[in-house]
Amino acid sequence: MRVLPVALAPKKILLIGAGKAAALKARGVLESDCELIVIAKEIADSFFDKRSVTIKSFELADAKGFDAAINATGDSDLSKLLWENRRELGYLLNCVDQPKFCDFYFTANARKDNLCVSVSSGGSSPKLAQYARDLCAAILAGGDFGKPPNNGEVYLIGCGTGGIDNLTIGALKAIRSLEVALCDNLISDEIKNLTSKTCLKIDVRKNNHALSQEEINDLIVKYANEGKIVGRLKGGDPSIFGRLYEEATFIASNGFVPRTIGGVSSAFAACQVAGVAPTIRDLASGALIVSAHLKGSRFNGDWIDLAGKTPYTIIVLMARGFASVIVKAARERGADLNVPCVFVSQIDSDQETSVFGVLGDLESMARQIAKPAVLIIGRCAALSYKSL
Repeated sequence: MRVLPVALAPKKILLIGAGKAAALKARGVLESDCELIVIAKEIADSFFDKRSVTIKSFELADAKGFDAAINATGDSDLSKLLWENRRELGYLLNCVDQPKFCDFYFTANARKDNLCVSVSSGGSSPKLAQYARDLCAAILAGGDFGKPPNNGEVYLIGCGTGGIDNLTIGALKAIRSLEVALCDNLISDEIKNLTSKTCLKIDVRKNNHALSQEEINDLIVKYANEGKIVGRLKGGDPSIFGRLYEEATFIASNGFVPRTIGGVSSAFAACQVAGVAPTIRDLASGALIVSAHLKGSRFNGDWIDLAGKTPYTIIVLMARGFASVIVKAARERGADLNVPCVFVSQIDSDQETSVFGVLGDLESMARQIAKPAVLIIGRCAALSYKSL
């Protein structure tokens, strides 16, 4: 439901009930200059212990003269009665947790002096509204309101596998709008040239020169604070081993909304290059994407036990440099060394190559290709529709 958020001038409001739900509504009303009258059969929450409450059973005549009424009793029959008579008696109605009997909904508010930020989900997701309210409250508590907010923007852009054909339209539009582009080493010159002539292009990971993640984060925020449109250009899809979470949370914690744009992952592009369908009915019921490379150039072999023993096709990123380690670990763990596999390297380049074999031959296969490369393991890897 798309509601119309409004700021309500002080009104006379009737609250029916004095329990936990009523206390939540009362707190919200009392933050304003509205007049609040409470009627309840009994007090069931300590919030009302030292507040004025009329103890009685509610009668419809009690609602006369009010601009708004809130039923916090949970009594659906009372809600229906109030709903059917609200026009005649002239009040707007809110019935807690009964949206069909509501003329208005309460917003989750964050306040600082006379500044109020209100968040509403139209009654559909109060917890989400409260979460967004808490974020706003944290910003208001620590914000510097002596200067206007900057208008910088930050994009985290998946640039696919290097060629323009594997670039999404959304990524193309964003790249053309950038004033600063922070590029990974897998970003091709073809894609960099899509930026404007005035765009500042910075290679944050180039051959042996690489900035730390902390330095990259600081650069993003530095230029965004200058009011620039900043783009972090990543190979593949940023959500698949692309440090999306680390960068997005840092950007958000510095007051900017990270705008993420997905890209074509090399995990799936490799399958298309090799002509391998990673899911085939009655052969492979899913695909498992893993990385052989962990932080600090450590090897990840947690997936090796599954080789040849799972109904899933295993797609391994950054595997070429660990080919000998993979074979050694597979042999030690009793994995099937005859399970089919294919190495796909340098996607979207003139040197694009696919080498087919079995897991036990991985070292010799790796010598026939160059980085970057993707390894596909499983029965599907033996069935290339391009070989037909």
